[in-house]
Amino acid sequence: MATEMRDAVLHLFRECFEGRPKEQDYTWFVEGKEGIFDALESTDFQAASRKPSPSCASIAAHAYHIRYALRGANAYLGGPPQEGDWESSWSKQEATDQEWEELKRDIRFQYSFFLSARAKSEDFKDAETALGFTAQLPHMAFHLGAIRQLMKIV
Repeated sequence: MATEMRDAVLHLFRECFEGRPKEQDYTWFVEGKEGIFDALESTDFQAASRKPSPSCASIAAHAYHIRYALRGANAYLGGPPQEGDWESSWSKQEATDQEWEELKRDIRFQYSFFLSARAKSEDFKDAETALGFTAQLPHMAFHLGAIRQLMKIV
């Protein structure tokens, strides 16, 4: 993958988590500081743990899954091995105040690790690696949208 494409994906990935960069007066798909970090910080553990219906995941579940996905990507990039699997990443729907704070901190850590490791990559060894990197962006954008909708009803 060309360096320009990598940088474009990383820019959009940052926007997904951090919102609009301070030096820009526009965004590509979020408004202002409406990224994942802002969404999680503006939600307390009680609201995050509420499920709007029995068949709907909580905000906390989305956050646990975001962490799972980032950890998986980071394991591929030399981080610690991934724990659990896709299904188990959705099993925890609630968080205590302490768990919620730790989860938010760990998501920030995993995000920073991912950005740092990917920013150092000049190229990808194969198409599957490039696809895995690029797929992180729509995956995280999906969860941001789901969390933003849940914030309106919990």
